[in-house]
Amino acid sequence: MTHWGTVTALQRLPQLGTEPVDLSVELPAPSDADRRSALTEGIRSLYQKCQFYDVFLVGGGNRFPAHMAALGALSHVFREQLVEMRAKREAESLEESSADQGHLELHLDGVSSTEAIRALLDFVYGLAGGYAVSSDEANVDVLRMAKHYQIQALQELAARRLVQDLSTANVVQRLKTCRDFALEGLFEQISDELIGSGEALREVASHQEVEQEPELLQILLVRAARCLRPPTEPAAVEKRGAPATWEAAGARDGKRAKVADFAAVSGGA
Repeated sequence: MTHWGTVTALQRLPQLGTEPVDLSVELPAPSDADRRSALTEGIRSLYQKCQFYDVFLVGGGNRFPAHMAALGALSHVFREQLVEMRAKREAESLEESSADQGHLELHLDGVSSTEAIRALLDFVYGLAGGYAVSSDEANVDVLRMAKHYQIQALQELAARRLVQDLSTANVVQRLKTCRDFALEGLFEQISDELIGSGEALREVASHQEVEQEPELLQILLVRAARCLRPPTEPAAVEKRGAPATWEAAGARDGKRAKVADFAAVSGGA
């Protein structure tokens, strides 16, 4: 007989187990490269839109907005100079109880090319298009900034520019630039290329420009004279006064002719 309204206990559901079972879902690891790329793109975008800048680079009669964080991250020389400038500004503000004095201005001493400063900033922010300056003068200013702020990668790019469109019309000035910025390896490569061409040597020696660089002319003559040194192997053949091979003899005679021509023309210049 059924008793309506009678409360009865519910039966307990069966338990699936007393220990939890681990489940595993594999997700791809976050990419550090993606995070770095997003940060780089963000800073580059701020520069291109001229937003949130806090310093001006001053040179060539112009001011170029930039970010201290970007400059300081690239060069410790930039970082130390900016820290010193900001500390000096803060001290002056406390003494004078003055309001905001505007953005800091970092003057690039000895730099007159605005194109060079743009090339520096393009490098700092990693703008696409590669390194490109239209004149040797701008390239020298880039070398000057790269050396002063110890930006090795930028110096290498500017050094490569020295061998582009190289000819007897500009080789003297570019060799001088190599000397001025201690690019010894590049100096040797360019001078060896020049010495290897008798026609180029005579052309350069006939320029009035070379007369204004007597030290450079002397270095070229010394390097060219090394071509006259006889080979030391094989010793037995050299002792008899004969070259090691007929090919060596011909090459040596050709080099002697080039050096003699260069010395004669430069001496009469």
